[in-house]
Amino acid sequence: MALDTTAEAARIQTEILRRLGPSRRFELACQMSETVRELATARLRSWHPELDARAIQDLLLVELYGFRRDAE
Repeated sequence: MALDTTAEAARIQTEILRRLGPSRRFELACQMSETVRELATARLRSWHPELDARAIQDLLLVELYGFRRDAE
């Protein structure tokens, strides 16, 4: 349980998520993942304004996935 969530709130949230069904839960997970990528990209742009879009993508790949793109 998260420290900022009461046991009752966590129970209600779990029940709501169960009612959504697997396909809707998957859709929400994909949306949340996209939001994380967008926020991380915005943060990297603010920290490294001198970098172009590809360099920001490279940093994001390393940060989120530990993956380095091969030099082309």
